Amino acid sequence: MFTEPAPTPYDLRWTMFGIPVRVHPFFWLISLLMGSGGGDLNLTHLTIWIACVFVSILIHELGHVWMGQVFGSHGHIVLYSLGGLAIGSANLHRRWQRIVVSAAGPGAGFVFLALLLAVLWVVNPATFPAFVYAPALMFGIPIDWLPVLQARPNHLLQIAVFYLIFINLIWGLVNLLPIWPLDGGQISREVCEGISEARGLTTSLGISMVTAGVLALHCFVVAAGREFLPLPFGGFYAGFFFAVMAVQSFLAMQQAYQKRNWMDQHWDD
Repeated sequence: MFTEPAPTPYDLRWTMFGIPVRVHPFFWLISLLMGSGGGDLNLTHLTIWIACVFVSILIHELGHVWMGQVFGSHGHIVLYSLGGLAIGSANLHRRWQRIVVSAAGPGAGFVFLALLLAVLWVVNPATFPAFVYAPALMFGIPIDWLPVLQARPNHLLQIAVFYLIFINLIWGLVNLLPIWPLDGGQISREVCEGISEARGLTTSLGISMVTAGVLALHCFVVAAGREFLPLPFGGFYAGFFFAVMAVQSFLAMQQAYQKRNWMDQHWDD
């Protein structure tokens, strides 16, 4: 589920900034399902959601590829059912360079969001508090510091900005968690292998399994209408996503243990 999908006749393809981009048809389907998961069947809202997911994930993957190009590694982008892939962007010999490339994806989303909010503030500071009001509530941040609204922004623009904040900030932070194969999981693996070449892989996969398992439990509890962890996300789809990664981390850890034991036993052969 986390490898490059096979090409289909229905793929959307183009090249931007010299980087080949391919969008698998399941990308649109899964984005639609996630957007309607909260019961919002408003066609306009769903269209805005899918557009925000597309733009945000594309920027995320461009961040990986651009940073890889800085170090001399060139890649291409595939958007598919569970997000995106920057194939070849981290084919680098130095560990610290691979870590920087992994962090560049979420970093690109954070920069994009900061620029967007800066533009909104400059264009119309009177309506700017409306764009951060809902995210502040979502994070449980006191909103007493927000000034009284002097004017209200366009309703659809406010929805789009809220979606972009959720995708680029919340998803960006989640993507930095030490869960394989998210960017944070890849960083965790590099760090663990840097500390111990022999046990780094299994250690990072163990961390990934536990973290993903706890988050899957949290999401399923939230889907049942209860509270578990003080996190601003949850639901069935997110729970399924984390559960799959927890199982995959467990299976990969078992394979890594078997490979390491086999190498230990045949070291002198």
